[in-house]
Amino acid sequence: MNTAAAAIWEYKNDFFSIVIREHEEKPGSFIFCSGVSIPMFNPLCWRKTGICSNPAFKGLQLMRANVSHYAISRGMKTQRADAECPHEIGRGDGWYQESPLLIEGASYEDVQDILNFSARDLIQSVLNACQIDAGIPEGEMAPEKMQRFLESLVKPA
Repeated sequence: MNTAAAAIWEYKNDFFSIVIREHEEKPGSFIFCSGVSIPMFNPLCWRKTGICSNPAFKGLQLMRANVSHYAISRGMKTQRADAECPHEIGRGDGWYQESPLLIEGASYEDVQDILNFSARDLIQSVLNACQIDAGIPEGEMAPEKMQRFLESLVKPA
């Protein structure tokens, strides 16, 4: 019986949450979970998109597809995970979660790369949809720094 705790990678702030955890029963496999706070993103895109069109919601869906493509292009396999995402993703009023993704054949380094890629990809997708011409600063961005960057883009109504 394996009693070692599964490894967990997290990227969380008030806008979004990404958690990748090692699959406890499948070595080299990881479960990718993600969620966004719709109310936090709303001020960024106010009056820039059509009715029933939410860039954060759509950005999360697109990011999951892009993560899958990113992993596959590096020799990993992906499929819908038959697992629940952890409660820490951000449940409650205004939070939307995408279905979990199983990533197989990944190393710990791959997982860290996927985490960094996914955070940047999500935000760039949302900024593009909101017609905000602000590039994400180069290099790795800690979750708190990414939050400050997003908050700086909110314009008074």
